[in-house]
Amino acid sequence: MKNRIIGGIIALGLLAVAAGAWAQAKPEAKKPVIVEKTGVIEIIKADPAKHEKYDTILLKAGEESIKLLPGADKKVFKPLEKMAGKTVTVKGEFLPPNPPKYPLAAIKVQSVVEAKAAAAPAKK
Repeated sequence: MKNRIIGGIIALGLLAVAAGAWAQAKPEAKKPVIVEKTGVIEIIKADPAKHEKYDTILLKAGEESIKLLPGADKKVFKPLEKMAGKTVTVKGEFLPPNPPKYPLAAIKVQSVVEAKAAAAPAKK
């Protein structure tokens, strides 16, 4: 009888230690990385043959292509569809590529500002 009681106490102790270690081992939520990129908006039309519903909006920043996704405020994202070919600065949460399903890096758009054209040099 004593052996069962002692064995039960030891088992409960080990269980408590394991539960405490598990609680500490939980991964912390990663903080989103906020980036600001400037580039030209490019629209790729949805392909019904591939069962795509929405156009793909890309930000071409030099050699880099970044897919733009709607963030929490969808009203900020909506005007991007009409800005094809314009230079804009996009700020939002950066999502790294995860091939093969997500081959492009993406930004969840928080704000968009149209870049002003550079002033032409003064003529003499």
